[in-house]
Amino acid sequence: MKTVYPIGCCMTTTPSGAPSSTERSRRHRQRRRRGTRCVTVAVNELELSALIFKGYLPEEDRNDAEAIKAAIEGVISDIAFDLQQGTSTRSGSSLRGGS
Repeated sequence: MKTVYPIGCCMTTTPSGAPSSTERSRRHRQRRRRGTRCVTVAVNELELSALIFKGYLPEEDRNDAEAIKAAIEGVISDIAFDLQQGTSTRSGSSLRGGS
């Protein structure tokens, strides 16, 4: 498995537990500068099992949201690396436009 680089760090929160609007804006600007986006991904049990089977997620971490996040980032990182190397394929055809 390739190295996964974390996208961000913990947010500060208000006494109610929610991040302040200033903190949300700051993180949004940081992501925009880095060219990253924050998304929510729904993952079912079969997909968790696939992450475990492929070695991205340890079995004991299947209920750990941070570990699942890191595993998904690992998959995306590997796909991006393969794209840069020109080795990824989808449906049998090269993603770089060749066949």
